[in-house]
Amino acid sequence: MILPQPSATWLVITHLGSAGIMLPMLVMISAGLWLAGQQSALLTWMLAMTAGVAVVLASKIAFIGWGWGSASLNFTGISGHTMLASSVFPVWMGWLLAGPTRRFSLYGVMLGLAIGAVVGWSRLVLGAHSPSEVIVGWLLGMGISLVACKAMRGQVSFRGWNTLAAALLLLTFSPSLSGYLPTHQWEVRLALALSGHARPYVRQDLHRPALADIRSPNLTWH
Repeated sequence: MILPQPSATWLVITHLGSAGIMLPMLVMISAGLWLAGQQSALLTWMLAMTAGVAVVLASKIAFIGWGWGSASLNFTGISGHTMLASSVFPVWMGWLLAGPTRRFSLYGVMLGLAIGAVVGWSRLVLGAHSPSEVIVGWLLGMGISLVACKAMRGQVSFRGWNTLAAALLLLTFSPSLSGYLPTHQWEVRLALALSGHARPYVRQDLHRPALADIRSPNLTWH
């Protein structure tokens, strides 16, 4: 059976969660929060983001390097796109739509979480992740964003930084720019370096455990 090719729309949507888009946005939003007097909330958000990224990276390296996953759940690692989108967009939109005396807008947070869910759906459409990987990524991102929003205080914000952050979203229409950070290749190289294996585990190995244990030294990954 030949599956239809995904439309360009799904590619644009999935770029919303790419590190090439989310990391610059994170810098812009962080600068705005700092200038808005939200240093405590910013520190809380950065600590939560760091922990979230570490969990995602560990889950991927564990599978790529050692094959640690779940065949029953079709789980090979948490969706990083979904986690990033769900941890950045709710904070940004919750702050963007909040009034000058409100900590954040609940509607903005919900809209941000919805965007994260759509990004996760795009990962399913594109065949990049399984439902379990997307769901865990969305829940992790939601936890990060809600912790950050709860730490915010009601103060006047610097809206100019929100405008600059919004301008970055235009990069989603350019695959070469939105995907300029080859994070997956870095993850694979790191996993192979740590595990000492010649080639990475792939999803097919998860469902063929007998074959997955065979690691020929003559096979290398580039």
